[in-house]
Amino acid sequence: MKFTKRILCIIQILIFIQLYLCQDEQYSRILNDDINNINILLSNETLTDVNHYLDDVLTENLFNSSNLIPESIIEYSSTINIPMKYITDEEDYTSIESIAFSILTNQQILQAITILAGIANENISYTFNIENDRLKIIFSQDNLLDIILTTKNDTELINNGQWHRLYIERSNRKLRFILDNVEQSNTELPDEWQKTINIFIGAQLIIVPNGNYNGKIGDIIVSNMNRPLNLREKDNSNENFEDSITTIISSSINQSQSIQTIAFLPNDNNEIIFPSPIKFFFKTFSFSFRTYSNLSTLIQFDEIQLNIDIDGYLILVIRDQLVQKIFSNEKQKPINDGKLYIVQLELNNQTLETWIDKNKKISTELSRSYLIIENFLFGLHNQFIGCIENVTYNNQIFSFENLSLNRQKCFLNNMIIKSSIDDIHIDQIISFKDNDRPLIINFDKPEEFHIFSFIFSTQESNCIICSLADNTYNNFIILSIRYEYLVLTYYNKQKQPREILINNSINDKNEHKIIIKLINQNYLLFEFDENTKIENMIDKFYINTIYIGKLDYFIKERLSNFNGDDFIGCIKNIMFNKKLLIESKHIYPLDRLVNTCQITTREPKNVISYISSDISFSIRDYDDIIELQIPSNDQFYQCQIAIKTQSFNGIIASIYSNDNYYGLFLFLNNGKLQLKYYLTNNRTLQLIFNDNQTINDGQLHYISIFRQISNKSMYIQIDNRTINISNLLSLSLFFDVITIGGSDRIISDNLFVGCFANITYNHHPVLPEGIVKSDRYDCFCDQGSICDRQMPCSNMQPLQFCGQTDCSLVCTSSIDMNNKGSLRYFTQIGSGQYEQIYLMIFTISDNSVLFTTQNDSIQVSIVIQNYYPRLIIQNGGIIYTYDFPGRVRGDQWHVLQCQKTLNTIDLTFDDETRHYTYFIEYFSLFGDRKVYLCGKNFIGYIQDIIFMADNHHENLIHNSIRNPGLIDYDPSVLWNNHANIPERKFD
Repeated sequence: MKFTKRILCIIQILIFIQLYLCQDEQYSRILNDDINNINILLSNETLTDVNHYLDDVLTENLFNSSNLIPESIIEYSSTINIPMKYITDEEDYTSIESIAFSILTNQQILQAITILAGIANENISYTFNIENDRLKIIFSQDNLLDIILTTKNDTELINNGQWHRLYIERSNRKLRFILDNVEQSNTELPDEWQKTINIFIGAQLIIVPNGNYNGKIGDIIVSNMNRPLNLREKDNSNENFEDSITTIISSSINQSQSIQTIAFLPNDNNEIIFPSPIKFFFKTFSFSFRTYSNLSTLIQFDEIQLNIDIDGYLILVIRDQLVQKIFSNEKQKPINDGKLYIVQLELNNQTLETWIDKNKKISTELSRSYLIIENFLFGLHNQFIGCIENVTYNNQIFSFENLSLNRQKCFLNNMIIKSSIDDIHIDQIISFKDNDRPLIINFDKPEEFHIFSFIFSTQESNCIICSLADNTYNNFIILSIRYEYLVLTYYNKQKQPREILINNSINDKNEHKIIIKLINQNYLLFEFDENTKIENMIDKFYINTIYIGKLDYFIKERLSNFNGDDFIGCIKNIMFNKKLLIESKHIYPLDRLVNTCQITTREPKNVISYISSDISFSIRDYDDIIELQIPSNDQFYQCQIAIKTQSFNGIIASIYSNDNYYGLFLFLNNGKLQLKYYLTNNRTLQLIFNDNQTINDGQLHYISIFRQISNKSMYIQIDNRTINISNLLSLSLFFDVITIGGSDRIISDNLFVGCFANITYNHHPVLPEGIVKSDRYDCFCDQGSICDRQMPCSNMQPLQFCGQTDCSLVCTSSIDMNNKGSLRYFTQIGSGQYEQIYLMIFTISDNSVLFTTQNDSIQVSIVIQNYYPRLIIQNGGIIYTYDFPGRVRGDQWHVLQCQKTLNTIDLTFDDETRHYTYFIEYFSLFGDRKVYLCGKNFIGYIQDIIFMADNHHENLIHNSIRNPGLIDYDPSVLWNNHANIPERKFD
């Protein structure tokens, strides 16, 4: 009988093994029936003994048998954080695939634990979690709803110290979850999920990614149509596998780290100062975080900050070092997506290495080879909202048990980090008033154009509504209002621009619906309310940028003659390819979202006269610093400046946004150019460009910061060198203030002293007339150099001429020599029947004396009175006045020419001449051959000073260079290079 029992027990064990390995329910029932039949063969008394014997076998022998225990077992302890990573070969799409593995644990689960995570193509990810002692599998793809598979309520707990086999199968679009041969749950993949991508085959599998699991895992099998695939272990020494899991763990795990977590909540995000528990040299530092924030500081220690920039990228900021982005993977996506990321820093000698993905390490050379950290500051300036966890310094984990309880817990579902409408597409009315910013939508990947529609209302007669363009701007569509009619313009690089006109007046403040649709690949349907036009005019193309409310700057570069005012009115229900397009991030400010449209009128434009960009001036003290308002709704594309300086340090210029609290600052640091990005809200100054060549050599240097139309990247150009600014923080920058020569937002110990010229913003001059102090028009630009009154371009002994064959005379003071002029010249020609004075001037003086000569009682002068030049002849108490035909402007050069015959005077101002007949006694323009220039109150430049008498002529400056004895002047007179003005012919 004992032998029979033993045989029956062996048979029952073998059947049980089949039952355990079987995955077909029908077959399982057959096997169970076989077991029951065997049990019937045994007597009741014997059955008890057998079952007791079976219990002993199953607990002691069965799961310890080499045939039943998983062949490959990995044992994990939460004290050893060494996750493993595996991968299978990619295979063609299959209709049936599966993943299976076994686990054994008796760990008391106090928080969610991930035992396996996977990453597949098309951003598909999944995690096998233990929550509340039960299994939970979560599948995610981009922004789609998660798919969750769980165990049944009556299923025994997973942490009972026994082996359990998990099996997940995808059969076409159906997912099944089987635990220990019993189906727990199943679901259909929704239509939005990718239909042609495997989930398990070819995926990366990370075992125990968080290192907080105590137990065993065995026999991981990925199968294609029940055919097991080779599972290869990846080399963890060459890449940071934590990065692979950061993008999938956080979306599926609801963790509660009670001691190792700092929570920064919307209503409680004060910064935390944590004294370093280790007074030793810095070696390693790591932490994990999750957030939706941007423009914030996570951690600061010593001179090092880890920030999130305006675009949501993690950046390393070190004083006087270039800002560097820290990427999480090959796709280089922002990290403010609410998912978990692990950051690591390591200092070796003077090299600080930082990474999320070890393949994306960044290295920075510090100024010293050691750091001793006194304090760590978390959430600096109360800007960060999110979680910081598992902070480890030199392998010691920080404990935050002294924080309030609500700051120790960080549940993703309780982190209301984004605004209530973030990531929600908006169909609400958006108002467009004068000077409002455009809506700018840039797609991550170009999307094929099918249909574009919206509803709008306006009273404008001529304006730009919107544009759609590909990434090269070789193909684009512009929708505009021209003389009250709606016009669609399509531009193709290979063709002439084509237009479709709707002959209906639309500026009636009523709502109108527009639909632009591509049909049959190359026919464009343009529908306005009930009016429809179809044109064979378009090729298939992909949209990269949609610009609403203003003309896209890059399109303006393509079509320089295409102009139109900004749109004023209301727009709603903006849809592209049948999907709502607008999110809250596209709208600034958000109060433009309204329930009722109220159309405003366009404000009258102020006519501003700007100083020509080639006019130069100087900055010499803090009172000279110029601050200007620029249009706040113009997206930044270009700014340019030319400088000449010998300063070593100082702020050259800055552009700043009072709306967004950021700015770009151009510095000189030890004679080298630096570009820094300033964030007011966390008071950080980030170095984003550091030149390696000095430019404080007293020569002219052109500096330009611009975006390139071909790739929209940002560049800085210094003379003939062009450098890509890969770490400039955003391509959608708006500024409203430009400052020349300094800044009131950043304190600098050094004033930049030098000359400026060619200042433009988005290719427009920015300096209005009168903004520069009158005595600062003491520089000018001339073909490769800027000259000024303090530093002439070159000297020639014994006179301080510019040293070239020609110069420009600089009059800087009202000090007169003999009360007539600061400069006296002895002309070599005498009087004649025909006499002429020719000179070019540049001045900002409104009332001054330019030229004087005298012979006995007759004095001849050229003066400026209320900006109008006049010839004055004074004979005793009698004064004769003759007006030049023009007005002096403070932003350009002028030609003054006086011609005299025996009884006529011709006065020429630029290209206009006025003729006079005089009846006074004889006089000469050259008097007693002593000519005075730079008279009372005249400040400016004089050049090309030419005197003629009959057949003789002389150039004052040429003669003075050759014969210095002809000229005498006081110290206020200086010499600069001859300005490059088109030569004018004279008789």
